[in-house]
Amino acid sequence: MLVGMPEGAEAEGPSMDDVAGSIAARKALGPDAEEAVIRAFLERTGQEIDRRVDERLARTRPEPPMPAPAPAPHPPQRQPSGVDHTPFVLAIISIGAGIPLTGIATQLQGPTLLGIVIIWAGLVLINVVYGMRRR
Repeated sequence: MLVGMPEGAEAEGPSMDDVAGSIAARKALGPDAEEAVIRAFLERTGQEIDRRVDERLARTRPEPPMPAPAPAPHPPQRQPSGVDHTPFVLAIISIGAGIPLTGIATQLQGPTLLGIVIIWAGLVLINVVYGMRRR
């Protein structure tokens, strides 16, 4: 038994008649034909190995894989209404933030009118820049 072969397996190689015939041809034809004899022997051996591999693959070929299930359909997406309400929402939030900031500015000591103008100018600037960027 050869090393690495499973227990009970026989070494399947070229037949003894094939090996003996190649040796006899080599002796009969002389050293000039030695390479051709060896090449022919190796070609026959390679074809036999290919045939055996094909047989084993045919016996152990797995069944074809099952087709993958169809993907689940996507839920219908909301169609955009065509109207973007984001600028309106930003304006409402700006007013909502501006009122308490104005109240805080009136309680501070110093030039309260300047503070109120800065607060509202900043909120207007935010809304204008956002509106221009969206176009």
